[in-house]
Amino acid sequence: MALAAYYGRGALAAAQVLDGFDEGHFRARLEQTPVGIAFDEAIATPEGHALAEFLTRMAARLYPQMAISGPTTPAGELASLARAINPAIEITSDATVGVAIGKIAKPFPTTFHAGATGWDGLLSTTRPQPVGDSQNPFGAAVAACLSAANIFRRVFLPDWQEHADNKLRFSAWTQDRADRPTRVTRTARSQWRLDDDVVLVGVGAIGNAALWALANAPAEGTLHLVDPQDIELSNLQRYVLATRDDEGRSKVGLGAALETRGLTLVPHQLPLAEFLAHHGYAWSHILLGLDTAQDRRSAQASLPRWIGNAWTQPGDLGVSTHPHFGGPGACVACLYLPSHHVKNEDEIVAQALSVPHLQMDIRTLLYNGTPLEHTFLEAVAAALGRPVDSLAPFEGRTIRDLYVEGICGGAIIPLGEAGHPSQDIHVPLSHQSALAGILLAATLIRSALGGDPPGTTATRIDVLHAVGTHLAQPVQAQRDGRCICDDPVYKDQYAAKYAENESTSPQQ
Repeated sequence: MALAAYYGRGALAAAQVLDGFDEGHFRARLEQTPVGIAFDEAIATPEGHALAEFLTRMAARLYPQMAISGPTTPAGELASLARAINPAIEITSDATVGVAIGKIAKPFPTTFHAGATGWDGLLSTTRPQPVGDSQNPFGAAVAACLSAANIFRRVFLPDWQEHADNKLRFSAWTQDRADRPTRVTRTARSQWRLDDDVVLVGVGAIGNAALWALANAPAEGTLHLVDPQDIELSNLQRYVLATRDDEGRSKVGLGAALETRGLTLVPHQLPLAEFLAHHGYAWSHILLGLDTAQDRRSAQASLPRWIGNAWTQPGDLGVSTHPHFGGPGACVACLYLPSHHVKNEDEIVAQALSVPHLQMDIRTLLYNGTPLEHTFLEAVAAALGRPVDSLAPFEGRTIRDLYVEGICGGAIIPLGEAGHPSQDIHVPLSHQSALAGILLAATLIRSALGGDPPGTTATRIDVLHAVGTHLAQPVQAQRDGRCICDDPVYKDQYAAKYAENESTSPQQ
């Protein structure tokens, strides 16, 4: 048994949300707490299989011991998937805490019963939950994410019982807790048709989960994948599509290789600006799984008709739907208007490395991506009071690597030694970004089926607490003159862009 090779990023994600984080205690809890998935014949249904598979994709990234019990063939397939994600994982015969899928009474000392029916994910601490037989993967994926969240709280929070989800029905359609089953009459047709090409910008942690859902959904149409980056070892902590062998592969290449039920996936290994420059601006529907506010504002400035936006931040996640630009509802850029002075990246890095006098040098290093030289590392080591040998692994690498891995990731200053790591570089928990991605994909299918809300809405979920109520809320534009949706030039351009069918737009 061994922790995954990318364990450090999982520890960093936990350090950003757990009070009084101690890396030694965190490691010990992982090594001493095997987690499990148990299922019966429910695994033979599409929803049961989706729930078990997606949960395995998340759990195997963090926990070094897993018990997977049920019918032999699917149990073996899930164990193989877990080993592909972490080759050192130990598949055990029992577990301390786990998830039951189907009519299994209580297979673990602490058992969370998960189920799914169409758009709804179900969770209980006391009794088995039903599992549907539809081709809709959204309820199953939601149940998997919320199960993973409850396992995390059980393993690491002493008061986890106060935050456990019981008698929970969460609807991926309404993006909120539900009192009764979700009924969507518009889904009578077996295939969900995307009438316009869709662009998914950002195929990272959120984008991976969104892609998994869309590939497993009965959807037809064309989805363009836009992301310039390759998969790094540290990414595997939260990229639910990736296995250990995918290190070095392009993100869009990994996504485009998925088998789908009707979607055509088109990869573009480009930043968004270059994609738009090469392929034009006539994209009406965009999904955003981006890391920075600046990138989100840039995407809004390209003036799609409709945007689905998802994000994570320490402790919670959010998803917003923007069906119209320039109306009373907030556009994406409205959500990211600065409310106070924001430090530049070079200033943040210079302060973290304790070399404010080298800020201009750091600005150049960030801009050019120039490999770090030994003399620079000597200066940083002296400023931090660390032996220069501790910085040696970063010679020839970039300044951003030094900051993210060395400072935020604990490679130089151990996690917990100086309190919480900086949250300027946020690393989400696997189930946190996965749930954001699932709900992002659900907003697209909901829109395709004519179920958009009348204005901008946003759902926010705190993954360290039980799911609350009334999570989906309308979001109004600020209308203080600072946003591009207040600019008459942008508003006129948007109106002209969609003039020919604006009168029949379902988003009005």
